Amino acid sequence: MPDAEALLNRLFDAYNRRDWSAALACVQAGIDWPDQIAEGRVVGQAALEAYWRRNHEVIRLEVTPLAFTTLPDGRIDVLINQIVRSTTGSLWSDLHVHHVYTLQDGRVARLDIGPDAERP
Repeated sequence: MPDAEALLNRLFDAYNRRDWSAALACVQAGIDWPDQIAEGRVVGQAALEAYWRRNHEVIRLEVTPLAFTTLPDGRIDVLINQIVRSTTGSLWSDLHVHHVYTLQDGRVARLDIGPDAERP
């Protein structure tokens, strides 16, 4: 798991810096990512970057990994401290959530959050 943890830490760091290119370098071309606003899925790097940019216009999201666990099926469950602020800096939420990552060929292929994560 050290390689997976390093990859995910690079992803979180790049995302928190809003370095979309560096973040996208951590994910597969066909990335499958949850759209928590429209309650659907975003597929592909271009769609994911557009999703991140749209979100950043209305919220400031910071994700900090707290713990990494390899699940029996090989996915990586990451306990995240997720802070959401308005664009002016007002705190909207500060909570812990589970992100479950599917990795393929050294990059993230899929992210599941919440009930879709199907953690044991």
